[in-house]
Amino acid sequence: MKKFLLSAFAMLLALTAGAQNFTVEKSPNTLGVQAPAFGAFKAPAKANLAANQRLIGYYDDVETCDGYVGLTGLTGDNKVAMQLTADDLAPYYGKKIAGVRFNLAQGETSTGVFVQNLTLSNGQITDIKDLVSSDESVTSAAGAENTGEWHEVMFDNKIELSSSFEGLFVGYCYTQTASNYPIGVKKNADGAFFIYGKANGNGADWYSVDNNGTSLSIQLIVEGDFAPNSVQPLDLGTIKVGLGKTKNVKVTLKNFGSKLSNIDYTIALNGKAGAEQHLDFGKDFGVGGKHTVEIPFAAAPTTGEVPVTLTITKVNGEKNASTSNSASGTLITLRKALKKVTVVEENTGTNCPWCSRGHVAMEKMRKLYGDQFVGIAWHYFENGDPMYFTNYSVPGLSNGAAPQAVINRSSSAMDPYFNAVTAVATTLDDLPVAEVKVTGTFAEEDTKVNAKASVESLVSGDYNIVYALVADGLTGTTNKWKQKNAYSKIYAGNNGNHFNSKSELPEDLQPLWDAGSTYFATFNDVLIASSYVSKTNKATLPTLVEDGVVSSEYTLSMPKSTKIKSAIKLDKVYVVAMVLDKKGAIINAAKSLVTNSTGIENVNKSSEATVVARYNANGVQIAAPVKGINIVKMSDGTTRKVLVK
Repeated sequence: MKKFLLSAFAMLLALTAGAQNFTVEKSPNTLGVQAPAFGAFKAPAKANLAANQRLIGYYDDVETCDGYVGLTGLTGDNKVAMQLTADDLAPYYGKKIAGVRFNLAQGETSTGVFVQNLTLSNGQITDIKDLVSSDESVTSAAGAENTGEWHEVMFDNKIELSSSFEGLFVGYCYTQTASNYPIGVKKNADGAFFIYGKANGNGADWYSVDNNGTSLSIQLIVEGDFAPNSVQPLDLGTIKVGLGKTKNVKVTLKNFGSKLSNIDYTIALNGKAGAEQHLDFGKDFGVGGKHTVEIPFAAAPTTGEVPVTLTITKVNGEKNASTSNSASGTLITLRKALKKVTVVEENTGTNCPWCSRGHVAMEKMRKLYGDQFVGIAWHYFENGDPMYFTNYSVPGLSNGAAPQAVINRSSSAMDPYFNAVTAVATTLDDLPVAEVKVTGTFAEEDTKVNAKASVESLVSGDYNIVYALVADGLTGTTNKWKQKNAYSKIYAGNNGNHFNSKSELPEDLQPLWDAGSTYFATFNDVLIASSYVSKTNKATLPTLVEDGVVSSEYTLSMPKSTKIKSAIKLDKVYVVAMVLDKKGAIINAAKSLVTNSTGIENVNKSSEATVVARYNANGVQIAAPVKGINIVKMSDGTTRKVLVK
């Protein structure tokens, strides 16, 4: 395999219409949004399984498919597949591969399904061999958009699963045209996504797809003897609880049984189990599947870090038959609950037509999350952008694809509109180990900003700090300031936006329909300065002290380019401080308005405005500057207070 599994399917970026938004091209309807003009959306379909069969897939809600995508630049008879790892397969050793279940768009046909055996080296796929397949053809009924169907295709030859399998590709065959969207997907269910086809005139090969947090609607069907009451909890990760508090923690349960309505469990701290507790779900989840439930975890008696183990002792009142009935993690008891702030860094640009939806998403998050949200719109897509900025670095973001966003530098790149808005809410549930406060003051005639941060910490250790300046209300009058817009009605029904009417768009995107192919926008959260020099962060932070406070200072330079200077309003410039752990993830952040060093309110600065009158502090007009506070009237009608030393 000459080009084996190219990361992010980069070569298709040049082939797919909408290369700036998805490697996987958007379907005519946005994920999760139905078009009233097309009539009813089909209800989720129950899996057609026998009592001795179970499903293995990427997400818990196995009955749901949110929408459909396609790679219109990769036409022909192709294959699509998910990857199951050894960890995914281990609970099913001894069971047999029975078939494949998948969702296919309306009017589309699949000519077969397959399971392939993967050989791995250091986590990388080195070889793929056919394991079992079926050439049974299935077709989804023709109908309105987003009315595809689920299909189950079974194998004649059933292969037993064992520890010999390092991983599997599970997929189906489909036909891609320049205008169809056959592949059923589920949003916010991230999982490895692969396409087999011919690209750039080369022979057919497998390629990984940058799926932006969207997974295939596909499952492997396995069969065998399953105990009726059998549940495995998945690893807990790190749980943070305030001293004396209890926190409901989301725990994923794998159900191997025929029913799941309640559990009994114990929680052990440092190996010492507490009393058995009962949890009734209020419903029966039914046969198999993965289900996320909330289980209360109490803080340890003292602050600090201890190992924690959850053991499911009973299922539906009967002894848990699963041999893997426990899950482990770490419980951190914190002295107090600190304020959590989440940072979303977005790669965007005025010359990116799909970035108009990213603009909408960032504004939505500002409103939804208030002062617990810090947005940084990094205009890095194209250097013709008047807000183009290079002196910054965010792992996972590149100037080659937009809109993209990362959350707290701990997520993979995702779409800001389809994924980030909901993902931020989850991050705010996590208690931080440190809280950040930051101030900024203008200096040297407003050409610099002196930033000061204080970090209150509940733990000790080495952390890093990054500073940035962001500006609100940026706009201009030249065409360079116009935002390209793929959602304009000008592109209705073609490769621009694929929408036929305004009503097909989500409500918050509908204003873009009438905005034109380009429009003058007001840009907020725009990155204008940072503590990076040549992509290296120059800010430093002293070692954090448990239950103590440390301070940091850094001086940031305001932009010198006239094309952006004239757009910056000094009363809408903010300083941001982000504290990062050793892995580079942002653990917490803060943002505040930059103020004048004299404490006098900043005023808008225009490169074209001139002084037309000057007054002393008592309001008496003066001919020249005098020491102290001067009130200056400008030619643009504004007034400002300045301190003359």
